[in-house]
Amino acid sequence: MLQRLKGFRDMYPEQMRARRVVFDKITSVVRSFGFHEIDAPSVELLDLFRVKSGEEIVKQTFSFVDKGGREITLIPELTPTVSRMIAARKDLTKPAKWYSFPKMWRYEEPQSGRLREFYQFNADIFGVKEIYADAEVMALAMEILDSLGLKGKYVMRFSDRILMENILNSMGISDIEGAFRLIDKKNKISEEKFREEMEKIAGKDNTESLVGILQMQGDVDTVLGKLEHFKRSDVLGELRDLLLAYGKRAMLDLSVVRGLAYYTGVVFEVHESKGEYRAVLGGGRYDHVVELFGAQPTPAVGFGMGDAVLELLMKREGVWPEERIDVDYFIAIIHGFRKEAIKIAMLLRNKGYRVDMELTRRGIGKQLKYANKINARYVVIVGEETRQGEVVVKDMESGEQKNVKIEDL
Repeated sequence: MLQRLKGFRDMYPEQMRARRVVFDKITSVVRSFGFHEIDAPSVELLDLFRVKSGEEIVKQTFSFVDKGGREITLIPELTPTVSRMIAARKDLTKPAKWYSFPKMWRYEEPQSGRLREFYQFNADIFGVKEIYADAEVMALAMEILDSLGLKGKYVMRFSDRILMENILNSMGISDIEGAFRLIDKKNKISEEKFREEMEKIAGKDNTESLVGILQMQGDVDTVLGKLEHFKRSDVLGELRDLLLAYGKRAMLDLSVVRGLAYYTGVVFEVHESKGEYRAVLGGGRYDHVVELFGAQPTPAVGFGMGDAVLELLMKREGVWPEERIDVDYFIAIIHGFRKEAIKIAMLLRNKGYRVDMELTRRGIGKQLKYANKINARYVVIVGEETRQGEVVVKDMESGEQKNVKIEDL
């Protein structure tokens, strides 16, 4: 028997039902923030990610040479794609606030919260250089998590690449991107390994200083008060105040830098409070990606949130929707009354109910057992009563059964 590939998932109806409840709730929140839905190709040229995302992502791609001799890949992330889309349209009204919920693929070693195929929610704002857009997407991220029942179960941490670059430059460190990539891995490797690798980039004395700086976290004023680099203090302080206006709180944490090469300013991540899983979501500002496609400079900020860690966290906290199939009505049919049953099913469907109906020739007893297995709320039994304009309706929870006029269903 052929098995599914490692790192991929089969989604049965009861699992998809729970996922749809979560996805719909996320969609409802993002639309309330005035974002508009887009979709994009699942396959792109590999160079799109080689140039825009960096080699770390390229190593994780499901890439291959197609029949035309081109290097292409299943998309591992969406930021380069949406930037290409923005650049291709000169007529777009800015700011452009876009969201999407595609499948993505990364060739990583599967483990808890990390899969090779996953859904990822994305939200981005294009055309706003002010910190207001950063605050909007960060507040959106937290509002989504709150709406899913996770309020108080996560911590939003943010930092600033400009501030960190100033700090690294003041130490005389030339390989800024190398330092950022290593800092991003800090919590995934041992402290000994981190120090060893950082010493190759920054030297021993600078590494000791950096270790101390990367442990700084808390309120903006408290953290920046310990540093000599205040170039971004006003901006970061305003970001904190804007989030408070949204009713949200975030912590300045200088160890947050995000690994992707294109980030240019504020970056942020959400981790669940107990620290058991990978980041629930992450994002930041990437002001120079769109112009790489030949467009005018277009500031941008956004985030992505995969479904794997989100599901683990929601299940742990008991807020993942029940995985079960159900319908509002099941239409049971007495032999000889199928056409009448179809009309009643369509009557209920046109009123907005979820309606299943008997599609075999089973007896009424087996039909009722089936209705119970699919968690039908009510069963409508269509038989002789239809000659008087009635049907029998059974409440599957209480067991109560009564005749009801068809027009009163």
